[in-house]
Amino acid sequence: MKLIANPIRLNLSLHKMLPYTMRYLYGKSTVKAFRLYTLGSVHVHYIEGFAKDDVVMTHEKRNIKQEEIDFVVAKLFPNVDAAELTINHAAKNQIESDLHHKIRVKDLVIIEHPVA
Repeated sequence: MKLIANPIRLNLSLHKMLPYTMRYLYGKSTVKAFRLYTLGSVHVHYIEGFAKDDVVMTHEKRNIKQEEIDFVVAKLFPNVDAAELTINHAAKNQIESDLHHKIRVKDLVIIEHPVA
């Protein structure tokens, strides 16, 4: 497996790429930075916020495997203990029920790390 960083166009916005997910995670607050990666056909969005760092993994056709989640955690959070991370496998259902909108991906996983 390879985690490949994708270049981000200047006019690209997270609120355009993941509108309902960003509204669920951050509301109207801002984020410091974000990076876009791919892991095969899995899209990985690393979002650096002021209070927490999030990784949003999406796939359009199948469920995300646990080994893919473990690989992304090892690459993006190398010095973080696994007990400090919150991995939400049911994020897609929670977002759809809270915001009453259907998300156009098959599976969505959110990995959250609070910043001290």
